[in-house]
Amino acid sequence: MPVRWARLPVLQKGFGMPAPPNQTRFTLSLDGIDHGFQVLAFKGHEAISQPFGFTLELVSESSDVDLEGLLNRPAFLQFAPDHGGIHGLIDRIAQSDSGHRLTHYSLTLRPHLARLEHRINQRIFQHRTVPQIIAQVLEEHGLLATTYRFQLASVYPEREYCVQYHESDLHFIQRLCEEEGLHYHFEHSSSAHHLVFGEASSVFQTLAPVHYRQDSALVADTPVIKRFNLRLETRTSRTARRDYHFEKPLLVMEGTAQDQVRPDLEDYDYPARFTHRDRGAHLAGRALERHRHDYRLAEGQSDQPLLVSGHFMPLSKHPNDAWNTPWLLIDIRHEGRQPQVLEEALHIDAPDADGFRQGYRNTFRAIPKTAPYRPPLRHPKPCIAGSQTAVVTGPAGEEIYCDRHGRVKVQFHWDREGRISDRSSCWLRVSSSWAGDRYGGMVIPRVGMEVLVTFLEGDPDRPLISGCLYHAEHTPPYPLPAHRTRSVFKTLSSPGGKGYNELRIEDRAGQEQVFIHAQRDWDQNIQHDQKIRVGHERHDRVEANSYSEFKAEEHRVVDGSRLTEVRTDDHLTVSGKQHIKVGEALLVESGQEIHFKAGDKCVIEAGLEISLKVGGSFIKIDAGGVTVCGPLVKLNSGGQPAAGSGAMPNLPGAVRPAATEPPGELLKQRLVEPVPVVELCQKPEGGTPLDCPLPDCGCRQAWRAGAGS
Repeated sequence: MPVRWARLPVLQKGFGMPAPPNQTRFTLSLDGIDHGFQVLAFKGHEAISQPFGFTLELVSESSDVDLEGLLNRPAFLQFAPDHGGIHGLIDRIAQSDSGHRLTHYSLTLRPHLARLEHRINQRIFQHRTVPQIIAQVLEEHGLLATTYRFQLASVYPEREYCVQYHESDLHFIQRLCEEEGLHYHFEHSSSAHHLVFGEASSVFQTLAPVHYRQDSALVADTPVIKRFNLRLETRTSRTARRDYHFEKPLLVMEGTAQDQVRPDLEDYDYPARFTHRDRGAHLAGRALERHRHDYRLAEGQSDQPLLVSGHFMPLSKHPNDAWNTPWLLIDIRHEGRQPQVLEEALHIDAPDADGFRQGYRNTFRAIPKTAPYRPPLRHPKPCIAGSQTAVVTGPAGEEIYCDRHGRVKVQFHWDREGRISDRSSCWLRVSSSWAGDRYGGMVIPRVGMEVLVTFLEGDPDRPLISGCLYHAEHTPPYPLPAHRTRSVFKTLSSPGGKGYNELRIEDRAGQEQVFIHAQRDWDQNIQHDQKIRVGHERHDRVEANSYSEFKAEEHRVVDGSRLTEVRTDDHLTVSGKQHIKVGEALLVESGQEIHFKAGDKCVIEAGLEISLKVGGSFIKIDAGGVTVCGPLVKLNSGGQPAAGSGAMPNLPGAVRPAATEPPGELLKQRLVEPVPVVELCQKPEGGTPLDCPLPDCGCRQAWRAGAGS
């Protein structure tokens, strides 16, 4: 149908089409209430991925409206034909001046979603996707599944750990959408508004075509686009996202996306918070779409009240035919005035500077249909500056609870929903002073301990434990400050805690001590030498057996006396020879028997005298001769010698080796790599300074000088 135009009076100049005198175009409906409000004016803003807001100026013959009864009630502002308009909740209402008959009121319409900005929370979501988290938060605010929907084609990964930290529920939801590249918009009817989440253009509906007509003093009898401008602006053309995951430490996890435009401008971000390369490429692609979605941006003005953000507007009859195509409305500002509802002179607003006094108009921004819309990053992720404390948790009855990486779970003090169990948090890595391939230090924080938690890059979703803390219930091993000179490492036996292992160092002057307590076993494994020096006395006490084994020689030197007491039997077995040399006297006393036996010969030699004595009889051999004395001396008179008991020494028990563990695989690889260099002079082990790789090696110069001399 052709557009017909008519010239308006100067006072009616503006973007809107004025209504006939005393006829209203804008109405307000309140569900189930006959209120008597008339709309004097309104202004509103709506945009994709933003809660809308409309401020209405009203008049009523009633001056005692129950304001509290209207707050949070659903309402519908109709400003377009065929029941077109905005449905929302009364978020604010105020009463102002009263005239002879009419009282002025103002109210604001906002979506149910806007209520979420008034609840600020700190809590943890585990093993849930972003759509699942959003749905949970919405339903907690009374948004039933019939009032919102997700139109998603992609499968979004489960987030192992997602923290809402010092954020309103609205900020939290919008942040998650922005991180994933999801957008939302509203669909309105006279009885409700629906929230629609999407990721692709297919989620947006298409409006009827709207004609373009350049603004002039004429106004058409059908709404038109009066101004339509297009701008192009430099944007990022390439994105790269990188991250690191400790379970894949050697894998470079990076995803990229690129648009074939110039100049080549890259947005590189680390960490991008992903654990798979495909996910990284997906995030890089969404980031590039976010940068470039408004590379071509149209801005316009119209008096078409049917324009709604999150809808395609087909433009027609523009002189530039390339622009006659569907455009996605991403942002609209509405304005309407109908002063004819006033029947008395009560604060009649003057027209705007551009002469707008009556009717409807809007301004809008739009992007081409071919440009995927991604919401800008308007809601930054909270950053936790510094560290926090938490309590280590685990299943009931567990004293030490960890996974194969030595990670533990904690309960944060701010987490009201945690149950102090094995589900209180994600697994947290534990910082160590040294960590290698099966070597380094490892001390697992135990259930109930208070720990110091820090956050990688300040990210609440990436906590790790950097230390442990004492508190009023968990006190140090020894009272302080009385024992302030002691450095202690003490553990408790588990389960039960009835024993302990301890390494204690006392530095108090005059009482210095290194104390070691092993509740059960203490194994030492020394691959080469062990040297021990005791400046004063040494005391060893073994409550049961003691076993020693020397694969080679044993050397002992005692400068003073050696005092040894064996309270039962003493067994000595020598496979070769035994040499005993005594400087002065060898004195042996046996309570019953001494038995010497030699396989071949037994030689007893003395420089001066040998005596054998039994009772009053004896044999004496000295330089003067052999003396035999006894009551009766028998020679070749029969009889037989006495038999000895014979030596039957027991062999010692076998020595059990100390516990040992193999070195780490990476360490083994280092051992088979090229010969390491000596730390100080840098020469290869076994080589000479001539082999040193340093060009100015002082050792080499000295070695050459010494060799030359």
